Parts: sequence; C-alpha cells; structure tokens
Amino acid sequence: MPVRSAVAWPNDKLYLFFDNDYTRIDSLTGAVEATGLPLTNWVGLPWSPAASVWWGYGKAYFFNGDSYVRYAEGAQEGVEEWYLPPNPARTLGEFWPGIWTDRIDAALNWGNGKVYVFRGSEYMRWDMVLNQADAGYPRSIGPAWSGVWPEGVDAAVYQGGPYAYFFRGDEWRRFNLAADAVDASGQLSAFAPVPVPSGALTAARDLTLDQANGLMADLIRRGVLSLKSWTPFVDGPSGIVSPRPADHVAVEPKVVNGVTFTSVANTTVNWFDNIDQRFLIALYRLTRWMNGSAPNVSEIRHMGMGHGNGPANDCHNQGRAIDLSGLIGDVNGTPFSVEVQRDWGSIAPAAPGGLKLDNADPTARQLFRMAYRFGMFECEANGIGSGNTWPAPDLGGRGFLIYPDYGGDAALRAAHQNHMHIQVGPTRA
Repeated sequence: MPVRSAVAWPNDKLYLFFDNDYTRIDSLTGAVEATGLPLTNWVGLPWSPAASVWWGYGKAYFFNGDSYVRYAEGAQEGVEEWYLPPNPARTLGEFWPGIWTDRIDAALNWGNGKVYVFRGSEYMRWDMVLNQADAGYPRSIGPAWSGVWPEGVDAAVYQGGPYAYFFRGDEWRRFNLAADAVDASGQLSAFAPVPVPSGALTAARDLTLDQANGLMADLIRRGVLSLKSWTPFVDGPSGIVSPRPADHVAVEPKVVNGVTFTSVANTTVNWFDNIDQRFLIALYRLTRWMNGSAPNVSEIRHMGMGHGNGPANDCHNQGRAIDLSGLIGDVNGTPFSVEVQRDWGSIAPAAPGGLKLDNADPTARQLFRMAYRFGMFECEANGIGSGNTWPAPDLGGRGFLIYPDYGGDAALRAAHQNHMHIQVGPTRA
C-alpha cells in the first residue's frame, strides 16, 4: 500500500501515513516500532493526510485536497480548534499565498527556513520568513532533484541529518543533501532510514546537554566543524569520550558549515571558544537558515560570543549568545557586506512608529529578517525554554532577541543599534 504522507517529529519518531492507519519508526535506530496504528491517535485529525510537514515551534501542518489543519504538540496536543467544525474548512487558496489551491502531494521542511511542496511533476519553495511562496516557482522536479521521480511523488520527509526520503508506490528513494542527489533506493517493505541523533528536530533552546553533545559529534564526523585541541573530540567504542555534555568547546578553524564566524574585535584569530554545545548547534542551524536561498552568506561577523563584560553567569560568558553585527557574501557572484549599525541601526523608520528595517537596502532587509526569524524558531523568543509560546513575536515586538527596532525597553533598544542579540537559555543562569 502506498505511503500517503510522512512526517518527522521532535520526539525522535518518523510517521508514515497510509489510507486507514500509520506506522511509527524510531529515528534513532531506523527500526519500525509499530504498524497498523489507528489514525484516532492523532487527536482531531479529520482524515489520513495527503501531505504532512513538521513546522517547528510546536506545530505541524496536515493537508488533504484543498484543505489543511494545524496540529499542536505538547499539553494541548491535537488539531487546533480554529481548524475544526463548526468552523469552516481552512483552504490553501485562503492562507497559502502563491502555492497550488487544489492540492499538494508532498511537503518537507528542509530545516533552513524553507519548506518544499510537490504536486505532479512540479515543486515550489515556501519561505517561512515571509510566509509566502518564493518567486520563480513552480519548477520541474526532474532537473532540480536528481534521482527523485520526475513526477508522482506520494510523500517526502526530512528528519534532520544528511538525508531526506521520498516515496512513490511501493518504493522509497534517499536524497543526499551534500551530494544533492539520490544515493539509495529500495522497496517500502524494507525501508529503514539512516539513524539520526536525538534532538535533530528539537529547537536549540529545548535541547538537553546530552542531545547537543550527540548532535555536535555528528557534525564533527560529517566534517561540518572541528574542535580546537583545548577541547578535543574523542570517539570511543561506547560513545563520545570528549567533550562531555557539560563541557564548553572551542572551534578551530572558526568555520561552521562553510560559514566563517569573525569577531570584529579580533579579526585575525582563527578560533572561537567557551561555547555551550547547545549554542553551537544553534550556530550551525543559523548557517543553514542564512543560506536557505540567495544571497550566499560566507561570513557572520559578531561583537561578542563566548565572552562578555558582565557577571560570570551572563549568557555571553556562558557561551550561549551571539551579538550578530554583520554579514558578508555574494548575490549571484556580486559581493555584499551588510552591517547592523550602517544598514539597519542608523537609518530612519519608514513612518512614525514604523520599523527602520523597512527602509533598509533589500539585501540587508532580507538577511536581517532571516536572522530574526531563525532566532524566533530556534532560540529564546518570548520566553525561556518551555516559556516560548506560539506565535513568535513579529519584528518590532518584545522578547529576548534585541535589535535596532526592538519594541521593548528603550534602553535595551538604544544599546543594540549596532548588533542583534540572540541567546539560548536565560540571560542570567
């Protein structure tokens, strides 16, 4: 029986939906845990979804025909009341500007601020920052997704790590993100995804120390980053020997996922240190968000990370925060350099009470919005840890991200005209 849709969940499980039931797979081992499970386990879900996608921030979306529902995890788990009768069905045409209005066949969150949706022989890319389909779509599946069926994808899922999976009929295909191509395939009856570390879909702010340690080790093994000799990475037959989960780490060279992190106070040093491993995962995910689409970011500049001037329990001194001050890269081969001070903080608001960012250069506006939205999804937004509640604050609001248009304390806003402060965990531990 074909898979109707698939979704990965931050509980380290992967779910495959069929016409009348679903299967649960352990993402940590790749093993099937249970089959033939009743759809009624998904509280309020009105049908077997034709497409499913984990959104982040405690939410998932399920689609069927031209309708969709939003599902909440946690204490209020289930389809949210606004999507249930006697309220009218919520439709793609009303709330998903720019994508097909009659149906989508598959969807997957790429983990970088972009969601890909598929129908027939075409796909689109949805921008989670602007909440709209990106320009230039739909496009043909065949040229862009090497090895994926050029039409008729039934389901797709990304559970974090180096691979995504596509399904059609009784077959599956594994898409290698680094190679940008399918590298394995097989029959659905033998489907076993490559294991991923615990926490692969958990927001950085909610990671445990053990989860962050496992995710960091995975990135090192994959060559995404390397540690300085002060805090060496040592693998052992029974697991990670060093660093231990509570250890702060030093990264050398100062490159994560191909993006250089440069301190404006010392541009020549080739490492950064005293980083909480949970925040290191946040930095990796920041690089993915910043490069989810053009422009290409090659360098992130900062005014503080791993150290600060405050007390020892401050989030900077505990390696849980960055003061992002600039971004360097290129747009289709043309270099750019944007700075918070010059390209956001020093300009005037668009209107009385408006945002400075609205008057910024388009490249700066796009990049700063992306960094802000990343912080809302992955770091402390309007609370600490479980205190963060949907929806994330809009630009100009209050919260734990602080920047030139910050809507909270005026003194904090004035002190952050040359950088954007992003943190994981409390300001003072």
